[in-house]
Amino acid sequence: MRRHELCCPICQADIPLAGDEKPGDEVFCTYCGAPCKIDGDPDAPENWEAEEDF
Repeated sequence: MRRHELCCPICQADIPLAGDEKPGDEVFCTYCGAPCKIDGDPDAPENWEAEEDF
């Protein structure tokens, strides 16, 4: 089961995921618009985090 959202490292808002993302993909915060990269083990999506990607 995939995690459906990450936490923005800039504003701490939730970043919803569509479900087909993987580590290394770029996502954008829906609140502040910050670009973030998904980081973590591909086999453990419950441990994924969003990192700043400037």
